[in-house]
Amino acid sequence: MTGMAWPIDIEKRAERLVVEGVRRYMGGYSTGDIRCWEMAWELYASELGTEQARQPVSELSCYARALNKHATRHFCLFPYDCTKLCQDECLVTALVSAAQSEDSETVEVISSALVSPGGHKDTIFAATEFAAALKSCDLILNSVDLSSLTLEECPLRKLGQQHRRH
Repeated sequence: MTGMAWPIDIEKRAERLVVEGVRRYMGGYSTGDIRCWEMAWELYASELGTEQARQPVSELSCYARALNKHATRHFCLFPYDCTKLCQDECLVTALVSAAQSEDSETVEVISSALVSPGGHKDTIFAATEFAAALKSCDLILNSVDLSSLTLEECPLRKLGQQHRRH
């Protein structure tokens, strides 16, 4: 993974908010601790103000719920505020980016890589609504070229599985 360039730039505000929001919401699902979701709210409220943060956080919640419900596997996510980005984080962000850009081909391909066929409709709808809420706050994600994405299981997860075998 050293030297691998991801198509998502976590240093950009819109991308960082998506990644950090997903990290916190998925953390809440995996631990059952609602403080994770409160941390997502606090992040968005501090960045956007409480009034402007309401809709994006509501849509983030729906997006994370769809990902959690329909995922084909557990996602590999870095801890909150980590400046690194792994492949699964890149893909969940790229799905929102593609929805915001109305790139239906990329939306379909990424959705297929992340969620079960029965969850495509719900996940795509949630990603599209989240993308629109971000756009209404002038949070525009960079467009993602499908050829820049690696769609198999996250290399970090594979690395961890290799180490556990020894």
